[in-house]
Amino acid sequence: MRIAIVPNINKPKAMTASDELVELLGGHTIVVLAETDPRQALIRFAPELVVVLGGDGSVLRIANAAAELEAAVVGINFGKLGYLTAFSLEQFKEHLPVILDGRCASTQRLMLLAALYHNHGIPGRRSVAELTAPFPIYFGTALNDVVINAGAPFRMIELQLQIDQYDTTTFRSDGLIVSTSSGSTAYSLSAGGPLLAPDVHAMVLTPLCPHSLSFRPVVVSDSSAIIIHPGHLNPGTRISFDGQFGFGFHEDQYLVIRRSPHPLRLLENPHLSHWDVLAQKLLWARSPKQ
Repeated sequence: MRIAIVPNINKPKAMTASDELVELLGGHTIVVLAETDPRQALIRFAPELVVVLGGDGSVLRIANAAAELEAAVVGINFGKLGYLTAFSLEQFKEHLPVILDGRCASTQRLMLLAALYHNHGIPGRRSVAELTAPFPIYFGTALNDVVINAGAPFRMIELQLQIDQYDTTTFRSDGLIVSTSSGSTAYSLSAGGPLLAPDVHAMVLTPLCPHSLSFRPVVVSDSSAIIIHPGHLNPGTRISFDGQFGFGFHEDQYLVIRRSPHPLRLLENPHLSHWDVLAQKLLWARSPKQ
């Protein structure tokens, strides 16, 4: 089996553990990608299994490349919460035979594909097919979320939201989060969005500080197309992908967010269910204590 080990180079314990795993996995074709940005090296190596040592951000960094390669990803937690890096080093070693045999439980995690287009000043309503031209200005993918942030000078922005062929609302806010079920425990949760189980294939639309008492987060099918037309933006308004990278958003452009054709196959810890993670790490539904 071709195995890529991707440690977070800023975590000394992760680097030490990667050396230990090289010895443990000696009978396989292994590469250690101890790099700030390992995505291109990962694509060149084309592994069947990617072992990530770090926090959830380490998984987000390689998610797009691993999804395109259809590689299984297993995360060993050297960070804080560890929703995506669900294994401890000891648990990974314990379940290694099952992982290498391909018998470890996994979930197909929805990823988002967002494309930015020029508006070209065409008036009137246009269909999703007309709006998704073949040559976007820029595009990117996200495992957790695609976020529009108001940016400097930090005044509210105005966005028009279209879901499939339906014009839904125009609203003023500090931005918008479009998240997956994986991302429902991240930025969207902090902004008041709902929790979704990781096997729910849906998108959550969560406004950031909307200038409205009644704009609640909305859950839509992952088969939907989310089109965002700007009314008013700030010079510093940006679109970001998993908080990893991003680009500017301008008033003569629009953004289309859809399901990526490449989901991420994430191996799950048999000792730790999604509900265990919520209860242990977010204290979900915990009763008050004296």
